[in-house]
Amino acid sequence: MKVAIIGGGIAGCSTAYYLTKEGHDVTLFERDSLASHASGFAQGGLKPVIRGAREIEYQNLSDYSIELHQNLAKELAGDGPNGEYTNLLRKPSVAVVKDEAEAAEMIRIYKSYAGDRKYDVRWLELGALSHIDARISSDVIGGLYFGHAFEVDPYILTLSLWQAAEERGGVMVNRDVTDIAVNGGRVSGVVVDGELVEADAVVAAAGPWSAKMLAGVGVTVPVSPLKGQIVRLNAPDPPLKISLWWDTDYATTKSDGLTWIGTTEEEVDFDDRTTDAARDRIIASAVGMLPYLEDAELVQQTACLRPMTPDKMPVIDAEAGPEGLVISTGGGRQGIALGPGMGIATAALVAGTESPVDVSGFSLSRFS
Repeated sequence: MKVAIIGGGIAGCSTAYYLTKEGHDVTLFERDSLASHASGFAQGGLKPVIRGAREIEYQNLSDYSIELHQNLAKELAGDGPNGEYTNLLRKPSVAVVKDEAEAAEMIRIYKSYAGDRKYDVRWLELGALSHIDARISSDVIGGLYFGHAFEVDPYILTLSLWQAAEERGGVMVNRDVTDIAVNGGRVSGVVVDGELVEADAVVAAAGPWSAKMLAGVGVTVPVSPLKGQIVRLNAPDPPLKISLWWDTDYATTKSDGLTWIGTTEEEVDFDDRTTDAARDRIIASAVGMLPYLEDAELVQQTACLRPMTPDKMPVIDAEAGPEGLVISTGGGRQGIALGPGMGIATAALVAGTESPVDVSGFSLSRFS
């Protein structure tokens, strides 16, 4: 089957990887460069969804996708060391709280994991957290610890997925798709530079730009850009051995040796510029949890646009438009974590085979 994929981020490259693995003829269209938007600037934390915090179908997709990340670390490394290409690292994740009511809720959640060893979940009081890192603020009451958590380099992962797809015959076209072509109620390809590039199926995986593309074929997808800004710091040693999360923020030491702190959730249309206000808020929040970061040196500030839907769940759908059109977007803040799961499910929808993970809850019809 000839498949045209629009978008060279984690969703598009994951889909290309799994389609070429099954022998399909894939052409990926990206107007900029691979992983040039959210997939290249994301933090890359792979932590389980806290039980009860999200819909069960979302939690199942997240769990399955994190398993795929571990498999990909082996598959993409080839004959090299495990994780060579994706830089997948096991790194415990801790959701820390300063509020008594939040602590009580975290303890309740912890108890719900009783007997379930898969995630290595623990409730740690400040004293126990201090044994892990004594620099955590004394205002912290405790934290929900997940030992089964990872970090990945999203840029390297996305490029490695495409490299593997390319080695199987995938072709990348560095051009802008202006239209999805439809003939007799089914897609016939995509229009590039005024010319039709024929395809049996088209995958719309263009992040927040998917909405405009799909409107051209009469499909309304409520996906919009959510700007997230990240600050990278040269912080005093030693590096953080765990990733810390609180409210909408986090702090972690990445493989580049820098401490990454973030983030923002800004509805500012397609404005991807960094701002001083966001930088100052992020730093103040991080210093509140890790006072030693007050002595850190600012190295870089980045911003990217994540594709977000109103219910913060992705859209993975093959029924919403003309036959042969598959939509795969809306990973939001968890786009990297969900990426492989979205990709393998999208590939199954394209091929007309059964998806290994249930994605019926992510159909566009839920917004009707």
